[in-house]
Amino acid sequence: VAAPDLLDPKSAAQNSKPRLSFSAKAIVLNRGDECDAIGTVMKWKTVSGIFFLLVVLYLIVGATVFMALEQPHESSQKYNILTEKLKFLDSHSCVNSSELEDLMKQVVAAMRAGVNPSDNLSNETSLWDLSSSFFFAGTALLGIPLFGFLLAGLETNLGRFSEKGSLKQDQFKRNVSQTKIRVTSTVLFILFGCLLFVTIPAFVFKHIEGWSTLESIYFVVITLTTIGFGDFVAGGSEVEYLDYYKPVVWFWILVGLAYFAAVLSMIGDWLRVLSKKTKEEVGEFRAHAAEWTANVSAEFKETRRRLSVEIYDKFQRAASIKRPPPQERGPCLSTSLTNATVIEHLK
Repeated sequence: VAAPDLLDPKSAAQNSKPRLSFSAKAIVLNRGDECDAIGTVMKWKTVSGIFFLLVVLYLIVGATVFMALEQPHESSQKYNILTEKLKFLDSHSCVNSSELEDLMKQVVAAMRAGVNPSDNLSNETSLWDLSSSFFFAGTALLGIPLFGFLLAGLETNLGRFSEKGSLKQDQFKRNVSQTKIRVTSTVLFILFGCLLFVTIPAFVFKHIEGWSTLESIYFVVITLTTIGFGDFVAGGSEVEYLDYYKPVVWFWILVGLAYFAAVLSMIGDWLRVLSKKTKEEVGEFRAHAAEWTANVSAEFKETRRRLSVEIYDKFQRAASIKRPPPQERGPCLSTSLTNATVIEHLK
């Protein structure tokens, strides 16, 4: 079936809807738009830097407070428990040190679960009373939103970093499509991020924590997707860790969460653009289909009118051929006969 423009050339001139087309030329911004874009980027960088400094300051202040409150108490408790162990072994020679260590491990496990292993187990006091729970909720109420703002800023900056490769196409004098450059830069960004935030950390956790490959990948994916079952914890084993191990793990979690948020935001933008383009293409297709239908209907009506006129003319000619020729008489007689015939018909 021919296109509507071929059926009726006038429709091509009347159709003002834009056609879908792809261009390999780069989009050049004027200096005003470029300055606005640079100013927006600088504002976002400034805000992200401020939130990063606030989070670091918040963590430093909190760490200093807890060190000042808990470290002296911890040192005194270590000294007291060591003294009590030696006294107990001296007083009870029938108990060796290994049996005492096993008992103390059970006591420590109970204490970590929030249970006080004393004789009076019917005591209903808990570590999670109203004041302790209120203190924990207060720190979470302040720290979680601040951390969320920091993640949002990092996610925005990472998303802009992934777009820099596609925006630099103006510097190249190549006939390369903008879509191809964007797709290539995005794929490279995703592959590089998976290598940096999934593969390398899984390899590190496998050798430091003693986990298997599957367990390491499981921990990385569960952590960076914010699921966090808690069955695997980095730095929770009885292993001598380096001093900077846990801060590096924290920084990896921070940047990894921002990276995955940027990837999810990028996928959402793709879906929105694809949905918008699909709606536009469907609208153009419907408009062209309606125009084609109108043109075909007009052509059909015009053809039918012409056929009707031609058939009517043929019938008229056929009727005139079958009619007998008039007798050649005088004009007066012919006129009188014609008048008489008309009068008879009128009667």
